[in-house]
Amino acid sequence: MNLEFEIYAEQLKSYLYRLTANKEDAEDLLHDTFIKAHEKIETFKGNSSLKTWVFSIATNLAKDNQRVKNRWDLDVQDKCKNAAVENPKVAERIVLSFNSQSDLHFELKEHINYCFTCVAKNLTLEKQIAIILKEIYDFKRTEIAKILNVTEGVVKHLLHDGRKELQLKYENRCALINKTGVCYQCAELNDYLQTEKNSTEKISKLGLSRDKSPEENLKLRFQIINQINPLHSNGADLEDTIMQILRETIIDR
Repeated sequence: MNLEFEIYAEQLKSYLYRLTANKEDAEDLLHDTFIKAHEKIETFKGNSSLKTWVFSIATNLAKDNQRVKNRWDLDVQDKCKNAAVENPKVAERIVLSFNSQSDLHFELKEHINYCFTCVAKNLTLEKQIAIILKEIYDFKRTEIAKILNVTEGVVKHLLHDGRKELQLKYENRCALINKTGVCYQCAELNDYLQTEKNSTEKISKLGLSRDKSPEENLKLRFQIINQINPLHSNGADLEDTIMQILRETIIDR
């Protein structure tokens, strides 16, 4: 791995994990990204930052990955939950993963991050990528345009439409912001895994609220997700276990 690129390794790997929902694929794509970047370093003309250039290589490689291409139905989390409810061995995998944590504390923020990965895969791939780059990795629209090889105007539309679609999806599903929402798995998992049943208290601290507008709730959700590294948080292994179960349930290959 070229030392010039190592400073971006953690960000790239978490980015690729958000796209693939699979650690092994993320690691493989990271490896391929640095090989290609090393091979093409002489073609880097400085028309963008080195970070933008490397993310562009990673994105182009990722777009050829089948798991990245796969789009998910909006109810995939329900299917994962049903698998755990119906199969004690699946539920046991979740409990064992939680109990292996150094801190036996369920963090709702980490599951909100997991939830975003699932919901974002219901967007078109380009909208998903644009949203992730802008809202989680703080790229500017001009930089995203270079990464996606599109105009800045296209990026503007991708972001606008992607945000609107996410607002609607969360409004329809998330019980934290809509009393008719069908999904409250973050609270269920908290009270299932922890001895202390304190999901209500934790939810109130998040700030997500039925009293806020869809725009405000989505912005707050992005702020929460922005602070989470899905590969190195306290509950990273737990959330990855749940993600593995989800992918097995929907046969995501």
